[in-house]
Amino acid sequence: MLLQTNSYIVPKEKRAAHNHLMQRFRQVLMKIGCDHFEVFEQVGANWAGGETSGRFVQMMKFRDRKHCQAVQLTERKDAAAQALVKEFCELINFGYQEGQGLFAHGYYNAVIEPIRIKPSDLAYHAFEGDVTPIESTEELLADAPAADPKEPKVRHESVDVFSPVKPKDEDESKSDAAEVKEEVKEEVKG
Repeated sequence: MLLQTNSYIVPKEKRAAHNHLMQRFRQVLMKIGCDHFEVFEQVGANWAGGETSGRFVQMMKFRDRKHCQAVQLTERKDAAAQALVKEFCELINFGYQEGQGLFAHGYYNAVIEPIRIKPSDLAYHAFEGDVTPIESTEELLADAPAADPKEPKVRHESVDVFSPVKPKDEDESKSDAAEVKEEVKEEVKG
């Protein structure tokens, strides 16, 4: 895994335009083969609200150097991508930031594998085409204390995009949807 970062400053009056431009960047990058693009804004110590520095970091992940180079080559040949790069450079006054050392660019190699989040109901890992269940939520919660009926019910669903998940039966999905619909009706009445 290879990570490319770009760090730069965006003036307050240009942040809305920057956010819109980054959404367009994501679409173009996905179209040309970069499937992971994120943008973060630096905040104050301990995530203090209201204290922003105006410094942003773009993060693009690539499978390897070859993938990164292929995306960069495609970006150079794509007219829409080049127009966005030009608009971005004008928006942040790239020449000035680069000259003053405010624009930083870096590449990083992965040291450890990313954390993978398991689905809440049943997780599977694939080894050479074999799909094997780990354990069910019911088994994990067998010894858990009973839920307080006054507490609101919260459903948590997360998906590990790296591990295949056994699809639910169509009837099971319909019954889940009906159950959620009933819970919502009960909460609205109560």
